[in-house]
Amino acid sequence: METVYYLAVFDSKNHAIFLQQHLKRNKISGFEMVSTPCKIKAGCSYSIRFTDIDQREILIKEAAKLKIKIASFYEINRSYGRRILNKLS
Repeated sequence: METVYYLAVFDSKNHAIFLQQHLKRNKISGFEMVSTPCKIKAGCSYSIRFTDIDQREILIKEAAKLKIKIASFYEINRSYGRRILNKLS
């Protein structure tokens, strides 16, 4: 079975938390706070997970309102227990 989802990665744990709270307050759904995989970034960090690539534009727009920089986006393919990470441009 294959699953595809996306991650927005931040330089600061606080930025991820602040943006997630902003999304909840404004009733913007489809986003989930998750730990950033160690292969992407070492340390204690959070990312925002979403399942539709079109939601990326919503995150960019809402982060800009809060003056938060999203460090990068990743596509994660989970297939038969393996996780393949692809950085998006």
